[in-house]
Amino acid sequence: MGQSRQELALNTDFAGESTQLEQIKAVLEQIARAGFTHIHWCHEWDREYMYSVYEMRQIREWMDEYGLASKALHSTKGSARDVEIREGHYRKDYTSNWEYNRKAGVELIKNRVDLAEALGASEIVLHLYVPYLTIQRQPETKEDFYGCVYRSLDELMPYCREKKVRICIENLFDVPDKYMLEAWDRLFARYAKEFLGLCYDTGHANMVWRESAPEILGRYADRLYAVHIHDNNGAMDSHWIPGDGGIQWEKVMDVIARSAYEGPLLLELGCNERDPERYLKRAYEAGCRLDALYKKGR
Repeated sequence: MGQSRQELALNTDFAGESTQLEQIKAVLEQIARAGFTHIHWCHEWDREYMYSVYEMRQIREWMDEYGLASKALHSTKGSARDVEIREGHYRKDYTSNWEYNRKAGVELIKNRVDLAEALGASEIVLHLYVPYLTIQRQPETKEDFYGCVYRSLDELMPYCREKKVRICIENLFDVPDKYMLEAWDRLFARYAKEFLGLCYDTGHANMVWRESAPEILGRYADRLYAVHIHDNNGAMDSHWIPGDGGIQWEKVMDVIARSAYEGPLLLELGCNERDPERYLKRAYEAGCRLDALYKKGR
């Protein structure tokens, strides 16, 4: 693939997911042909899928075939559910107060840690949904919720350290900012940065914080080890190519450049166009422009 390519990462589900293996392999070839050097494995980023060790080997062989490395992968929180409330129990939920179900959620995350190790990634991205509506109605449930989260992270920590894979908690748009920031403050006070960091999603941040997003990111810059870079107009999680929306990229890249983040930059995009090759060319060019800003700030 040549060594002159600009180092950039792209999510593997940029055009959706398929369970057909030929299509999964073709996506990796498309990403490499467009010039990207790294992938962000996002297939099965949600729900309960467990990867076999043989699937891990297959993905890694395809990556090697196309000259691709791995920049993080997206883990899963477990079953689909109403994330704003804590009601009922859903499979493989690492925040569950049913002990076996919580442990099943830990097992699911360990599976993604194993996948990260197999693909050569040093971090996984994880969603933490604080059930804020339940907490508002029943404040006493907050400590029980966090107690479950702490037990799960306590169990994951030695496993992650052994595998040399860090967990990065992503900022979300469907959790009010005060609950998201409280979660970060609690977790970062409790766990060392070698185990737990932050994934900064630029699109989510623009929806919640708008022009204040770079300043808020700056407060946690020493914990920034993963990024999801995409654009929007502030109203929807559009996953547009950077420059197609309203994010002030000079300010965002300046903060990322002065953070703990070590690159390469990672685009998390959603292609709805008929010509994916043309789309990927435009995405790669946008990524190169951001990388220039990032390196200028470094």
